[in-house]
Amino acid sequence: MYRIIFFFPQLLALAIVAVIFGRVFGPDKSGMLNGLFPASWKPWLFLADERYAMACILIVLIWQAVGFYVVLFSAGMGSISDDIYEAAALDGATRVTLFFRITVPLLWSTIQVAWVYLGIAAFDAFALVNIMSVDRGGPNGATSVLSLMIYRNAFDFSQAGYACALGVVLFFLTLTFAALTLRVTRRDSVEA
Repeated sequence: MYRIIFFFPQLLALAIVAVIFGRVFGPDKSGMLNGLFPASWKPWLFLADERYAMACILIVLIWQAVGFYVVLFSAGMGSISDDIYEAAALDGATRVTLFFRITVPLLWSTIQVAWVYLGIAAFDAFALVNIMSVDRGGPNGATSVLSLMIYRNAFDFSQAGYACALGVVLFFLTLTFAALTLRVTRRDSVEA
């Protein structure tokens, strides 16, 4: 049941999630979060304030993506044989020892994949920023990300060449991040 609850946000289109949370974090009393406060309170400018805008977007990104990682790690943990845990428990291993000496080493390839996916998602937060921000890029560019800069240069400023160059930079940043992550987190494989 918990897998279904955690995975549900992954089923929603990112645009729908962005529109919903744009309404939740709305900068006036029509925003659902501001509607919880008494009418005498000054409304918080969640997405219109450069101090809070990126934090609000990060909260939504985490909420939307956590289901994928729950399923990913549940599948990885399900592939570890119970016999290994039983043998370690018979040898006197504690829960902490089981986690760090058995679970983490046997899940290491899953952890590597999760880091790569997380990095790629962080580089491409375009949809949420574009839809949730009060104006694209947020207040004073506080929520501007590279993929949004590519979009704005291509379609708002008609600078297709510059946008293509930024796209190539984004590609190589993502590729470099993935390669470095896999290189830094490389370990000898552990067989179950």
